[in-house]
Amino acid sequence: MPEPVLDVKYSWAESPTAGTHAGTVTVSAGDPEKPVVVLLHGNGGNSDHMAAPDRSPGENYDFRSSLPPTRTIGWRSYPGVGVWSFELDPTKTVRGWQPVLNQNGFRTVNYSQVDPDGLLARPVLELTGIVRALVAALPDAHFAFLAHSRGGLLLRKFLKDTANDPAIKGRVAFAITLHSPHGGSELATVANAVNTAVASLRSTFGSFVDTALGWLTDIVNSPSYQELRVGSPFLVSLAQGEAPVPGVAYHTFGGTSPLLTRIRSWVYTVSSAIPQWHLPPFHHRITCIEVPVASPILNSLPNLTPEITEAEGDILVADVRAHLSFSLQHTDGLNHAEALWDSGLEAQVLRILGASANVWG
Repeated sequence: MPEPVLDVKYSWAESPTAGTHAGTVTVSAGDPEKPVVVLLHGNGGNSDHMAAPDRSPGENYDFRSSLPPTRTIGWRSYPGVGVWSFELDPTKTVRGWQPVLNQNGFRTVNYSQVDPDGLLARPVLELTGIVRALVAALPDAHFAFLAHSRGGLLLRKFLKDTANDPAIKGRVAFAITLHSPHGGSELATVANAVNTAVASLRSTFGSFVDTALGWLTDIVNSPSYQELRVGSPFLVSLAQGEAPVPGVAYHTFGGTSPLLTRIRSWVYTVSSAIPQWHLPPFHHRITCIEVPVASPILNSLPNLTPEITEAEGDILVADVRAHLSFSLQHTDGLNHAEALWDSGLEAQVLRILGASANVWG
């Protein structure tokens, strides 16, 4: 019999003398023989990242789709020459981790972290309060953690801080991170160069570039992202004395594709500039091409860091820095956002969790 939906109240405090924060998380229905999967979103995110990534963060561009066919505009009195318009690839339908795990019988917990754009100190305390409440409410359950991006660092800090907590010890079975900057991200140190490169694209192709890259500039310029830079005090402290928690299977995934979307241009066909025996004399038709040199985003940006270099990074995290030495390491050909919905990655994670893959293509 599947376990029913369960609401679990939790609390946490910033210090012994500080006020208590309280909240409720929901454990979805599922198979009690399988671990409960706690989902942890990344920097600047919310629960939609792990449940409905088409809403947030978006970026689900269908850059592998065929270009649309030539279109007829109609008869005009002037010749059709040059560029008609620019656009990005259309978006595609995607589904997040929570519905895929639920479909495969796993109970899940998904929540929006406190301070998603701030430092990790408070999210760690919050997660500790949530897990203690879950352990108390589900005394026979074991837990798996599936973390994206900064969520992987949140998970590491939580596991390090609670390694000897008698309430939690022995209850965690899996720690799986997706494109997490375990070794930091160089983008935090080259934020100005990223801003300049994006501004150059914007000046050429217009404000729609912000639709594709606004989130990137927001992230690399946020104070919280400085905590994730290579060699930051937080990462140095986290690594000091860190050891795998006995009984926990660690898996880390890194990506190697900085391809986010193509810049597509509708341009006039040659025949649009040739007068015909007709009034008006010019028959305008446009065809869609990928803009040379500038497309695709982000492959067109300078190789400032491995994070945005083809075959080395996923836009935000370099593959080489997405792994822990004591983890089983996996590399996929995905960008940072694709790790939130890719069916091939879902199948791999389901196999790790002991489920036969039942994913949505």
